[in-house]
Amino acid sequence: MTYERRAGPRAMEPLAVGLSAALLLAAGAVWGGGGTIALSTAGWRPILVMLSTAAAAGALAWKRCRAAHDAAQVTRAMAESLARLDEMRYALDQAAIVAITDQRGVITYVNDQFCAISRFSREELLGQDHRIVNSGHHSKEFIRNLWRTIANGRVWRGELRNRAKDGSFYWVDTTIVPFVDGSGKPRQYLSIRSDITARKEAEAQIREQAALLQLGQLTAMVAHEVRNPLTGLRASLEILNGRFPSASMERDVVRTMIRRIDGLNAKVNDLLQYAKPTAALVRPVDALALARDAAASAAAAMGQRGPAIAVHGGPVRAVGDPDALRATLLNLALNACQASADGGVEIEVMVEDGSCHMAVRDRGPGLPQSVRERLFEPFVTTRAEGTGLGLAIVKRLVEQQGGRIALTDRPGGGTVATVSLPLAAVS
Repeated sequence: MTYERRAGPRAMEPLAVGLSAALLLAAGAVWGGGGTIALSTAGWRPILVMLSTAAAAGALAWKRCRAAHDAAQVTRAMAESLARLDEMRYALDQAAIVAITDQRGVITYVNDQFCAISRFSREELLGQDHRIVNSGHHSKEFIRNLWRTIANGRVWRGELRNRAKDGSFYWVDTTIVPFVDGSGKPRQYLSIRSDITARKEAEAQIREQAALLQLGQLTAMVAHEVRNPLTGLRASLEILNGRFPSASMERDVVRTMIRRIDGLNAKVNDLLQYAKPTAALVRPVDALALARDAAASAAAAMGQRGPAIAVHGGPVRAVGDPDALRATLLNLALNACQASADGGVEIEVMVEDGSCHMAVRDRGPGLPQSVRERLFEPFVTTRAEGTGLGLAIVKRLVEQQGGRIALTDRPGGGTVATVSLPLAAVS
């Protein structure tokens, strides 16, 4: 039976003494009284050589033992540090959406939560930059300020709305930490995010409910105190208009008054429609035919002063309410025409990510940063003559059909309003 025991420097002293004695005896030395050694002259030099060699070998062995001991301690410390780093990374991956990019913004690492919320696979994300999830919601100045901050080695914090692979949008509370090299220049960026979509939706619902409460009280008064007198006043003006000669100045004045009453009545109808929407009757519809119908109605409403409206795409069967969808596309087309006084308007119908998408594009000034997060709220408008209910009504109509709507910046300038509806089942 054998066993091993790690020997420290002090434990090797008896071994060194024994080895020295063995060497002396081998050279002809004799132990004398009082612990002295009698050594013949002839054996003196060989013994000194042997002793020196043995001492040097022992010292070297001791140093190697000490070095091996220190190296083992360093290895254990490094292993413990790596284990702690793995634990911290695991905890971070469980709690947050994590991505790492190089100094150019190219994605080099994403965790499972990033893939889950973006609906992209890891292979689709690696090697791309974050434009792959850009929703177009934030202005160019907002993005420039973000990059300016992290490029200067400072931490950036803020809220971002991103677009998933299936076209849905999600909000993330984001912290981007730059890691700098010896010269102080960023070599990579670590992004830590948390999903705040539910919070943002709850905030929007609270604002909408508050507006609806005020609107409900207002519409009860408007329906009785404003709409009925307007109807009677318009009828009286029509009778008066018929009594004047066709080329008279008085008739022009009466026609102007009738147009103003019609405009006011349209605003009253918007109030009533938003406060008390009718239930949607969804069924398979021809999305391209409805888009062409809405484009023709918008062109007729704008007259000669309106821009050209082009409709693109193939036949797509979607699930929706024909009347509600026609009204939605007409509202968006009119908004685009009013924004694109000098540019054309495009309506494209397409199938993407398993849904029917109808995109209305203009070449207007784009979405103002000050109100872009609140454009679907009632009474929020970018025009002096608007009621601020058009987009709020559109959003409600689309959601009643089981769809969604988004406003994004158009590359090169302008706005894109995209309505997404489920595809109809193939019979």
